[in-house]
Formats: sequence, C-alpha cells, structure tokens
Amino acid sequence: MSLAGLRVLDLSRVIAGPYAATLLADLGADVVKLERPGQGDDLRHWRGGGGISPVFAAINRNKRGIAVDLAQAEGARVALALARRADVVIENFLPGVADRLGLGYATVSAENPSVVYASVTGFGQTGPYARRAGYNTIAQGMSGLMALTGMPGQPPTKVGGSVADLAAAYLTFGAICAALVARSRSGAGQHVDVNLLSATLGLLPDPVAHFFAGGGVRPRREGNRNPNLAPAEAFQTKDGLLNVVVMNAEQYARFCAGLGDPELAADPRFATNDARLANRDEFRARVERALSTASTAEWIERLGKAAIACGPIYELDEVFEDAQVRHLGLVAEVDQPGLGPVRMLGFPYRASAMPAAVRRPAPRLGEHTAEVLEELGLPRAEVERLARAGAVALGG
Repeated sequence: MSLAGLRVLDLSRVIAGPYAATLLADLGADVVKLERPGQGDDLRHWRGGGGISPVFAAINRNKRGIAVDLAQAEGARVALALARRADVVIENFLPGVADRLGLGYATVSAENPSVVYASVTGFGQTGPYARRAGYNTIAQGMSGLMALTGMPGQPPTKVGGSVADLAAAYLTFGAICAALVARSRSGAGQHVDVNLLSATLGLLPDPVAHFFAGGGVRPRREGNRNPNLAPAEAFQTKDGLLNVVVMNAEQYARFCAGLGDPELAADPRFATNDARLANRDEFRARVERALSTASTAEWIERLGKAAIACGPIYELDEVFEDAQVRHLGLVAEVDQPGLGPVRMLGFPYRASAMPAAVRRPAPRLGEHTAEVLEELGLPRAEVERLARAGAVALGG
C-alpha cells in the first residue's frame, strides 16, 4: 500500500480531521487515534450505544485507538512521545489549546523537525474569529453556500451531508500528501493550516467568479437550475425528475433531435444559450411537454443515445441500487465489534498502483493503548501504573 510505514497521530475528533486521517489509513498509514478516557470522540455516541456508532465506525476505520488524558502532565508526555516519532500529526483543537497542552506545532517540530503537522479548525489559526468553534452548518452559512442553495423566494437551505467538514477533510488529506512530497525533497516538515470556512468557500470558484464579474450583485437562489446555462436543470418527466446538462450548440441540436422537437433548435427564442436564459419559463414548459410523454428511464436511454448528459435524481435508498455505483464498488462492509456488519462508503477513488482497503474496524475506546505504549518502549508495568493514575485508559 502506498502509505505503508507512515505513522500518523490523530488528535482530532468528529469529522473533518478524523476523516482526513482515515483516508491516509485507507492507503496503508498506521494511524493512532488518541481520545479522552471515559468519553472519547463525540461521534461515538451518535445514534449508537456501547461507545460505538455507525458514523464513528465509518469515519474512523483502519485506525488503532488509545485513550490518554491530555489534561494530565503524564498523559501529555505520552502524546508528545507519540508525536516525536510521527510523520504526520493532525489536530483540531481551538487555536492555542495544543500549545497549552505542550503539543503545539512549535513544540512538536522542535522535537521532530520532519513532522507534517496539520491543524483543522473552524476559522483558521489567526484572525478575529480564530477562537470561535466552527461546525458544518456554521461554515455553510458563512461561506455563502447556503445562500446559493434553495428555491427562488425561499430562505437559504443547508446542503445535505456534512459537506463543510468533508471539504476540509479532503483538503487536509491533499495538503498533507503535498507536504509529504515536499518533505521527501527537503527533509523538512511544515505546518498545514486548514479551516472549514476556507474549505467550504473553496467549493464555489464558479459562483464567486460570476459574482465578481457581475459587479458584486447578490445572486438569487435558483433551485435546481444553473443560472448561467440552459438547459441545465431538473425537468419533470412522466414519472419523475430528469437532470439534463447541455454545454454547447452542437449538444443543443442533438438534445432537440433526441427530444423529438427539432424545430426547438431553430426557434429564435431558444436558439442560443442567452435566448434560452431570457425565455427560460417558456423554454422549460416546452421541454417538459415533450418529456411528459415518457418515463425518466426512457429519456435517459433516448438522450444517452444522442450523447446528452442526463441522469435520474435518486432518493438515497435508490443510489446503492444503481448499476454504476455497484460497479465502482463504493460501499464497503466491515465487521464492527459492538455493531456487527456495518456498511459504509469506502475509499473514493481508484489508482492502479496504490489500492486502498479497509483492513480493520474502528477501534473501541482505548483498545490499543497498551499495544501502542509498549511500542514506545514503556514496560507493561509502567503502562498499568499510568492507567491506575488516570493518565491513560486501557480498553479492548
């Protein structure tokens, strides 16, 4: 596996930092997740009992887990010893907290100059909001993503899923990999600073470009349609909805022919993209009259033969019945202690020379504490003493 031998210390919790660490683990890195004794990651308790939940299992597979009390001096020293030998450290404390614990970048890099140290926060390490807590919906709201989402005339709408967290997770994963490449050339590590606000705003390069090019005029919510392109929206068919996207004049001519309305291409009200945008309601009504004669599946087949980009709009339970989703193998099943067989999304891309795999389930709280500390050279008696003192907790 491409990252085999890479050591990662995951000090983060909830989704953004932990999922970045999981992506590294999926590629073979040895990720040790550190949690507080007794409680652990908040995600353990989402819709689950016994200290494990399906969401925690999905976000923290392929890791070993230790329970260490960073508030105790001996616990913080254990964590620093792990950071001293790590290739990557990931944390998502509020700025300043890691420093107070003796685990900030300055301290860790002084002990381990080659470390790639990733901080994932709501708003970054500096600035007026740096010490504010940040979560998915907060970032969605402040980035403008919510303002662009929803139906015309209706309030802003949250995008489904934890997209801000996941944007930050993927950005952290990429930034860490880039920093590791830089380290392979220079030998030096660096501090990677990722925040949810920047990561979520980073999902909007095209709306932002249109906003600035248009003189800073506030865009309207457009529902399921693209404000700059037509047809590029969801249309009603005989039995459901169909997404269609047409990018150029050649595709538009094929679309009209596939629709069975070749005169649509020549009608001056609809002949160009600008004309279609100017007469959008009339255009939509005409297209839907044609689409109402057949089912979504029939139109996908017809328009597909015309090489037009189109597709159904699935409910979530329908997604995993799709032939392409099945072919891509996007779902993994893991035998998770405490839950039994759990289905989850697997690694999201393929590469010919670096296959990813789910090798182990998410850890129980403190499951690998003794194992990891003994790898640091601590004798079993010392590990047990630390446990009695409350600096660590032994699980299993």
